[in-house]
Amino acid sequence: MSQSSWKDQIKKKWGPHSHCPICGKAMSTDKKLCSQACKDNYLNQERKQKKKSRMQCIFMIVMLVVMMLVMFVLPLAG
Repeated sequence: MSQSSWKDQIKKKWGPHSHCPICGKAMSTDKKLCSQACKDNYLNQERKQKKKSRMQCIFMIVMLVVMMLVMFVLPLAG
């Protein structure tokens, strides 16, 4: 059985569809998420990811400032 005939059989059986990125349920191709619960979950995950990225950026800036102090200011004072 060739690869294209296998894919054709799947398309005939299930028709055009996509899967929800949150729960994995099959849904129509015009939707992005399958339900309001999945949408809420997706937005919650997105908010957490933005907060995590922001905290990592702040941490890196603080560490850069500390390294600059240790490398340039403390040797001049001591």
